[in-house]
Amino acid sequence: MEKPSLKKKEKEIPEDISLGIFLKKSREERHIELDEVVEATRIRRHNLEAIENEEWSKLPSQVFIKGFLKSYAAFLGLDKETVIHHYLRTSSFEKTTPEALKKIRPQLIRPYLIIIIPVLVLALIVALIYLNKRNISVTDKAFQYLGTQSPGEKMEGIAEKEDNKEQDEREKETLLLEDKIVVDEVTKTTLKSKPVDDTIVLEEPTIPMKREEEKSLLPLFILTANVKSRTWIAICIDDTSVKEYLFQPGQTPRWTAEKGFNILVGNAGGIEFSLNGKEVGNLGAKGQVVRITLPEG
Repeated sequence: MEKPSLKKKEKEIPEDISLGIFLKKSREERHIELDEVVEATRIRRHNLEAIENEEWSKLPSQVFIKGFLKSYAAFLGLDKETVIHHYLRTSSFEKTTPEALKKIRPQLIRPYLIIIIPVLVLALIVALIYLNKRNISVTDKAFQYLGTQSPGEKMEGIAEKEDNKEQDEREKETLLLEDKIVVDEVTKTTLKSKPVDDTIVLEEPTIPMKREEEKSLLPLFILTANVKSRTWIAICIDDTSVKEYLFQPGQTPRWTAEKGFNILVGNAGGIEFSLNGKEVGNLGAKGQVVRITLPEG
């Protein structure tokens, strides 16, 4: 069957008639069945019925509605712009909102809230249990995040310093045990009846003050050292009591004497001596225990 059309298009739609009724009336005046419109325009029947009944909420969206109206108006020989203008003037977005979307929107919010809130609470509980089992303090974690030391870390640092001090003591005791014979020999030859000071001094050695009663014409010896690695030494100056030191790399101790020095070195390769600005020379290998007398002879 040939598509019917009007030779003269209607340009206006009466104000007292709705768009859906006007389209339906125009179709029936031309004796056109709805199935013929479906076949010609490719618009589904239920969409055409919704347009004629002005059930805009059953249609997909306003964009599709405009397309349907233009195709339907063109098939009936009506002015497309007039039909669209009448639709926009008498309808609103709320009327064209699909009913399916209206039902879905309020229903989507509640399930999400019901699911999200318990999940967040469960995640918080799991995190607290994990931190408790691993003995991790939440306060410590906060200090770590802020880039500062927590009280626990400060206590660990103090404990670490104490461990290092104990290690120094153990190393010193080991050196003393290994070289007991040499220490005894130095004590006998230099001190005789004088007591030995067994206290380890970690501070920089001080320069003994010159006694006023000593003769100013006696030669003065200046001994300096350059510590390259961890070294323990015992030094006797001018037949005085023995002093023990445990030096760290980078230290530069200095002593003065009127007669000379008697020195026991626990790590010959870890320290260098200079007497009055002149290098003493190689004392020995790293870790070797040596005894030297300066000045020689």
